[in-house]
Amino acid sequence: MNDHSYIIEEGGSSMSQLSKIVFLGGDLRQYYMIKQLMEAGFPVAVYGLDRGELGDTIYEATTLKEALSFGNIVICPIPVSKNQVDIFSKHAVPDLTLDKLKENLTEGHTLFGGCFDKSMSKYCEKKNIRLYDFMEIESVSIANAIATAEGTIAEAILRSTVNLHKNECLVLGFGRCAKILADKLKGMGAKVSVGARNEEALAYADAYGYENIPLSELSKHLHRFPFIFNTIPAMVLDSALISYVRKDAVIIDISSKPGGVNFDYCNQLGINASLCLGLPGIYAPKASATILVTALFNCISGSASSKE
Repeated sequence: MNDHSYIIEEGGSSMSQLSKIVFLGGDLRQYYMIKQLMEAGFPVAVYGLDRGELGDTIYEATTLKEALSFGNIVICPIPVSKNQVDIFSKHAVPDLTLDKLKENLTEGHTLFGGCFDKSMSKYCEKKNIRLYDFMEIESVSIANAIATAEGTIAEAILRSTVNLHKNECLVLGFGRCAKILADKLKGMGAKVSVGARNEEALAYADAYGYENIPLSELSKHLHRFPFIFNTIPAMVLDSALISYVRKDAVIIDISSKPGGVNFDYCNQLGINASLCLGLPGIYAPKASATILVTALFNCISGSASSKE
């Protein structure tokens, strides 16, 4: 077994201690991270996360303050919050909030998580608290996009009565997730089109061999697609455009909440449309955990590369 028991310097002093790790909220990714870290010899505490099969070898805190007093490495979910108020947890935990986290963090803590907002970043910078956003680490972001694409395809298959193979699929947006999704759909024999506003994105889509559709021309093409995938974090499919979507279409939106689709209008028309977030935690939690633990060790050892 590899020894990952890194020694972390505390507050720049000559004293050091074995890192103790605190998990606040989360999903199955955090569960598998805990298993790997405990196997590596790290003491771990949880708050707002079930111990499950981990048993009594893991410390379960009863308050946020108690949890943060346990260790120096604090790991939050991905995303940290779904409403910008509470730290994501499957349980209702009154003090598990971003404001309470700020109140109880100290310079001795190193904070990890995904999709921190600017206020948290500024707060940590002001208080000299080290913060690492997993989603700003290139290797994690790419791996997360792969898991998201596979989960998106799984959701589409579950929700549809037809094959992806030889059917027309529209991918809205052409960022990292969209590129990987389009590639995997093409690999399954789907006929892939890309809708985007940016001319450069459309040019890249064309270079990859996809039909490219400017967003301004969507109304002319939407009727063709039994599968529509949105990755654009802004209202793209409003009521006017949804009226052109075929009634048997499946729409999967993987953009950040609240998504880019008028879901209420889809419901009125009987169109199967869903906002699907956190797919890596649902479809690939163990693989995602391994990637996150590797990133954690790299950050601790100072070798992680962030996006420029």
